[in-house]
Amino acid sequence: MSKNFIFQLGTNNWQREGEFAPGSGILHESHHNVYNNMKDTVCYSVYPSSHQTSDDPLVSILKLDHEVPICESISPVSSYRFHSMTEEVFDKYIVYLMDSTEKAMLAAEQREGIAITTVIAHHSFLNPLVMTRIKEKWMEQGKAPFKLVCFVHGTALKMFSHEKKGIDPEYPLRFFSFMINEGIFGKASKIDVCATISNEQLEKFLELYEEYPRERLVLSQNGYSSDIFKQDKSLFSNRASFLSTLKLTNIVSKGCPDSIKTTADKVVVFCGKFADWKRLETVLGAAKRYEEEFDVTTLIIGSGPAASIKTYHQMAYEKLALKQTYFLGPLPQSQIAAINSIADIGVYPSRNEPFGLVLIECLGCGTPVIGVRSGGPKDFVTAEVGSLIPECEGVELEDALYREIKKAFSEDWKKTKGQLAYDYATSKFSIYSQCDNLLQDIGKF
Repeated sequence: MSKNFIFQLGTNNWQREGEFAPGSGILHESHHNVYNNMKDTVCYSVYPSSHQTSDDPLVSILKLDHEVPICESISPVSSYRFHSMTEEVFDKYIVYLMDSTEKAMLAAEQREGIAITTVIAHHSFLNPLVMTRIKEKWMEQGKAPFKLVCFVHGTALKMFSHEKKGIDPEYPLRFFSFMINEGIFGKASKIDVCATISNEQLEKFLELYEEYPRERLVLSQNGYSSDIFKQDKSLFSNRASFLSTLKLTNIVSKGCPDSIKTTADKVVVFCGKFADWKRLETVLGAAKRYEEEFDVTTLIIGSGPAASIKTYHQMAYEKLALKQTYFLGPLPQSQIAAINSIADIGVYPSRNEPFGLVLIECLGCGTPVIGVRSGGPKDFVTAEVGSLIPECEGVELEDALYREIKKAFSEDWKKTKGQLAYDYATSKFSIYSQCDNLLQDIGKF
C-alpha cells in the first residue's frame, strides 16, 4: 500500500510554548497528530508564529517579526489585521509565505523520499492562494500534482462577507475582490476539494463563490480531542476543592471580587474570545437575573483586546453589580476541560457561530449546553443534550437565555442530560472520526 503523504499549511499558531491559540490553530495541531497516528500516513505541517520554535522535523514554523495576521478584529494572540497592511506589505507577505512553504514542502519530500500526495490549506484566504500557485509551478516543472484541499474555517468567510455587504468601515472591499480576481474559488479552480465545518458555512461559501463546483464541497464537522475533553465525575464531586485552585485574571474594575465562591449550588461556564458576535454581554445580563434567584458561580473563560476586557469587566461589576461572576482569562485546554466537567451548564449565545467546537468540548465533558438557533450549533445540538434558543438580539435574547438557564437548573440537566451529552459527543464528534472521514471524502475526488 502506498503511503498517504499529507502536508498542511495553517493560518494560526498552535497552542504551545505558553502561547494560546485560536480554534483553527488548535484544530490544525489536532489533525496533524491524528494523521501521524494513522497507518501508512505521514503528515508535515507549517504554521506562522512570532516566537514559537520547533525541533520536530514534521513541524516547521513560519517565523514572523510581527503578530500573526488575522481576518477579524480579535484573536487570543493578535490584533494585527490584514486590513491594516499596506499593499506593499501584503504583497511581500504572500511572497514570503509562498517561498517559505515551498521550501518546507521540498524538504519534507526529500526527507521522506516520496512525493506529497495531499495538501490541506487551512482557511479560505491566503493559504489556498499560495498552494494554488505552488501547484501550478510544480505542474509546469513536470512534477506530479498533489491533491489540493481547502479546509474552510469561519473567520475568513466573515471577513469576505463584511466586505461584500459594504456596511462596515472596518472591512472596506479589498480582499474579497482580490480573491475573485485571482479565481481561486472560480469555475476552473485548481482546488480539488473544499471542506466546510457546518452546513451554514457551506451555504455561505457558495453565496460568496457561486462558480465553485458544488459537487467538490464536503461537510467535515469539527472533531474534538476526546483525550483532553473528557468527563471527570470525581472533579464534579469535589467541585469546591477544584474551584479554590482557580485564579482570577484581568481584574480592572471597581467592585470586582477577589476570590471565587466555591460552594455555590450551580456553576455556569462560558468560553470564547471577546468578540461582539460571541455576545458575552448577553451572558452577563442573564447572570444578573439568575444571581438574584439562585446560588450560582459563573466562570468566564477567554480574552480579547484591552478595551474589550475593560468593557466587559465594567459591565459586570460597575453596571450590573454581579457578585458571583468571575473572569479567568485564557486557559490551557486541560484546565478548560476540568472547568467544563465541574459545570452544570455551558452557555454559548454566539450569533452565527461557524461551527461551535466549544459546545462539543463541553458536551464531551458530560455537561449540557445552551446555544442559539443559528450557525453550526443547529447541526448538532439536540434536546437530549441541551437546547437552542431563538436567534434574536438585545433584551429578547437575554430573556430567552435566562429562561433556558433557569429551566436547566430546575430540571437538573447535569443529572438528566450529562451522561447523554458525553455519550453523544464521544460517539459522533471524535477528532479521529473527523480526520478519517475527511480523508475518505478527499479520496473520492
